[in-house]
Amino acid sequence: MMTRRDFLHATPAVLAAAMAAPSLIAAEAAALPPEIGRSSRPVRSGDGVAVLDLGSRKAVRVLQITDNHFFAGVKSGLTVTGDDDATERDWQSFVRIFKPDLVVATGDLWHDNPGGRGHAAQEHSLRRLSRLGVPWAVCWGNHDQLDDYQRGHDAFESAERSLYRGGATHGDYRIDLRVAGSGGAVRTAARLFLMNSNDAGLGAWQTAWLRREHAALKEPSGAVLPAIGFFHIPVLEQKTLFKAGATPGVCNEAVCHEQESGGALPGVAAAGSIRATFCGHDHTNDYAVRGRDVDLVYGRATGYSGYGGEKVKKGAKLIELDLVDGRYTQVTVFADGSRWKPA
Repeated sequence: MMTRRDFLHATPAVLAAAMAAPSLIAAEAAALPPEIGRSSRPVRSGDGVAVLDLGSRKAVRVLQITDNHFFAGVKSGLTVTGDDDATERDWQSFVRIFKPDLVVATGDLWHDNPGGRGHAAQEHSLRRLSRLGVPWAVCWGNHDQLDDYQRGHDAFESAERSLYRGGATHGDYRIDLRVAGSGGAVRTAARLFLMNSNDAGLGAWQTAWLRREHAALKEPSGAVLPAIGFFHIPVLEQKTLFKAGATPGVCNEAVCHEQESGGALPGVAAAGSIRATFCGHDHTNDYAVRGRDVDLVYGRATGYSGYGGEKVKKGAKLIELDLVDGRYTQVTVFADGSRWKPA
């Protein structure tokens, strides 16, 4: 059985990067945008915002896939493994069976950048996302490594059916969910916030962006539109609020919140709009805890090339957000059409 430690030790690029990483004091790190997914393009009109028009729909259905890890374990080149093929087949099954309006991949779409192959691995992943035939969006994960991150942003934004809009905002962006009201008037009914947790977890850079977004989006009536957040690395409270034997779900490994030490959740919860957040990163955890009126939910690891399949069945998370009353539901789903919800 492979653990996260084994998984990382099997990837020399990760170890080399860790040894070469500069030592930054907390204040310096907070002042800088993330290393993974750092953009270099000036902000243009429309950057950081996507729109998904849902017509007269009363609810939106989002499929979260996470930790797909295409090409993990491949020593060189871009050999597509049987595990990678199985992952793509599951994607197709999820879409066919559960009919999501949107697919969100929350990080580690491909696996590292050995020999500079990250861009080719990204293109492989984008073609497969586009084949799903539905709109999709992505968050950056710690293994989504490239030689040129701006080139990566541009590839994400230009891919078919992509709603990614983080190309000038270091991977932080939002999706406005719009519906047609009476008389045909179109309005925003809810929002999705997608953030780049880099390889350290959500930090001051991301939460400052979120606060600015909320301030700019304040409704004249004072109403708070419901929202869902997505990112890759869990926050500290997903560790501290978990109670063994009491929290429903599965927790088979330590919560790797990396350098996130409790500063993110106050920023996420501040505006009162975000009902829940969905992350990945820890492949054998699937549970939810609640802090500051926000549900902190682990997605189900999807990719067969990632570790943990011998402990926890690979799957995805199906999220339904009511666009009338703002309530949401979430359930783990599998490629055979079955569902799992902790008792």
